[in-house]
Amino acid sequence: MKENMELERKDLVIDRDIEVDCDIGQQITCYIETWFDVDEKFRIRTNADEGTWMNMYGKYNPFADTLRIECVISGDDFSDEFDYQPTAAESQLIKDMITERIREVHGQTPKVFCNSFISQGEKVYVYQNRGTLSAEQIIAKHKRIQAHCEECGYIQDGSISISVPMSRSGNEFKNMIDYCKVRGISKILVDSLHDIGEAPADVDKVVGYLCGRGFEVEAVDGGLTFASKTESEDQGITMGGM
Repeated sequence: MKENMELERKDLVIDRDIEVDCDIGQQITCYIETWFDVDEKFRIRTNADEGTWMNMYGKYNPFADTLRIECVISGDDFSDEFDYQPTAAESQLIKDMITERIREVHGQTPKVFCNSFISQGEKVYVYQNRGTLSAEQIIAKHKRIQAHCEECGYIQDGSISISVPMSRSGNEFKNMIDYCKVRGISKILVDSLHDIGEAPADVDKVVGYLCGRGFEVEAVDGGLTFASKTESEDQGITMGGM
């Protein structure tokens, strides 16, 4: 701890076993190992009895960006708890450490981790045309899609990033459809219409083909969603025309 009793990174370890509150699906709960003098920090007396100890838990809501610290004092025949209000620096440190642990263990952001526990989260397939984009533009594109998935509660269950739009992707287009059917995915997510086709006519053909087979196509840019159509409304595109 610092001289002002503020916690530092070396004082804490986030346990690998992290849970999500299933009631709201937005609160992450984790056990925090305490590598500091809890009696000194919280003005309690666990050292006075060998059978008394304190456990600390973090309750982090990444959607509201809030953190609650719950401390539980347990003994042989009693249990008591209290909430600790961390300083702004402590709060940011613990949220950062929880985020790092989730990325390490699950390879996800806290919001995506929460959404993966929500049963109603819709699975989507992400198609990205990186075409003539620079490295910075590709990263920005990925971040926009990721943020949209987090906001809508989508679960990314498949993706492809290649240098052509869907209209010119050939076998990759067919593979995407086959994969989605096997995985039960009905929504194709893109960043913009440029991921679908280079010209409006190309976009119309691809969207018609997908909608005619029960898919929805959603573009992050502009908030466009093309709803599913029946087979009779299919625009009659053949795979050769993709």
